Amino acid sequence: MVSEDLRNAVELLLRDFSLFSHELGGLEFYGYSTEFRDLLRLCRDFASSTESERRSSRRAYVFLDASHGKSSLAKAIVIQAVANGGTAFRFDGTLGSTSKELNTLQQNANALVVVDGVPEASGARSTLLERLNSLRGRAILLARSEYLNDASLKSDVPTLRITHVDGRLLDKVAWLVGLVREHLRDEGGVVHPEFAEALQQMPASALATLCAVPVGSKIADLGVLATKIAQAIQLRVGLGTGPSLPEEELATMFVEFHSSGAAPTDSGFRLWVEGESDCRMLKLICRLALPVHGIDLGEGLAIIPLGQGRDGGTSKATEVVIGRRTKRNKDIFLFDSDEPGRHAQEELAILDQEVLFLDSKIACSRVDPDVEIEDFVSVGCLDRFYVAHPDLRPEKEVIRYKPPAARRLVVDGAHKEQFIQWLDANATLEDLENLMFMLCEVRSRFSLRNLPSMKDKQNWRKRLMEESNPEKHFGNRSEHWVCRPSD
Repeated sequence: MVSEDLRNAVELLLRDFSLFSHELGGLEFYGYSTEFRDLLRLCRDFASSTESERRSSRRAYVFLDASHGKSSLAKAIVIQAVANGGTAFRFDGTLGSTSKELNTLQQNANALVVVDGVPEASGARSTLLERLNSLRGRAILLARSEYLNDASLKSDVPTLRITHVDGRLLDKVAWLVGLVREHLRDEGGVVHPEFAEALQQMPASALATLCAVPVGSKIADLGVLATKIAQAIQLRVGLGTGPSLPEEELATMFVEFHSSGAAPTDSGFRLWVEGESDCRMLKLICRLALPVHGIDLGEGLAIIPLGQGRDGGTSKATEVVIGRRTKRNKDIFLFDSDEPGRHAQEELAILDQEVLFLDSKIACSRVDPDVEIEDFVSVGCLDRFYVAHPDLRPEKEVIRYKPPAARRLVVDGAHKEQFIQWLDANATLEDLENLMFMLCEVRSRFSLRNLPSMKDKQNWRKRLMEESNPEKHFGNRSEHWVCRPSD
């Protein structure tokens, strides 16, 4: 989920890109994070011309993931060092000849040596690192992150590990926009005012949301996405259709970028839920309803969690849309009716996805407008769970005394696995009727075979909203877990 601070930062980036563009050796690098700035500072220190300007050690190791600008940085350091009047050498560390070159420079105290990469073979790598470490002059190694723990690295040499850009979201946005700007420059290196205006008017919130989806190894193809965005801007300006790039068009380009080379999308209808517990509860309803109604509520519908364990939740929704190529009329997202759910719905609206919220008006708890899936389980059923587990406590209990009286029990997240297991063995269809309505609502939107009650859906919903059922809405309040000062 994209924070408000990030949205504001992206808006600033689009208005004034100078804060996010940095030059070294005539090459541009894009970013703003502390990691990024530390990296550029280190590179500038090694490229500096006088000893007083050099704040860094005489050695340094820098580790970056693949396609993160390693070779460009190595080239820029050498160009800048030479421009500053120094002597500098850049070597491809993956070549066998580099070890020999380092051997000839052992006594050259005035040379800066930049080694770009290391050999894959451990023996050759050890030789190269030993010769690098024994140079009299200054030296910096730039290598891929898998070599971070090589035994030939010296522990007293400053080491900088740059994380994948997926973990530095603002840097990722800056990198993408920087590449777009490169494509929009004329021969003189200037971005035409109309193109500059189009960049400033890009939908910042949508851009931040779309960039939040991990790219992994596809970072190597970021330039392809930048080219498509630049071409779309050029086309709109050329046709006079307005400089602003619509959210939908931007989203389509991102989806195509992430989907290229991916396996074909799953067939059939899919219901996406926040986590594994939601998925298991809905599948339990399918199992309980079959012998009672003779209809399999899971038939023709795949119920899928957004993630496994703690890796689920609404924050994964955008990633799922792009990675699994979901689309309206084939996929529905069922979210808790709370702030994270509403935030996710706003993001998915950009991607033209259908979101269904748990309907708080038919929740068994009837206390708060914000509800999660456990609020659709009979309160009496929740009480039975806690009677069966006297060592457990709800996260909180809310009681409404004003008619209609109601209670809400919030299951502690640490106890949800036990709760789901207990439900699977002890719950009845009546305990889960209100949640069953939500599942039937999803099926109706896909025009799938449904319960007869859905033929009169409005009356079923009205009954669930208005009924007075003490077992369902208030339960049998147990005294064994009531909090006391000594608890």
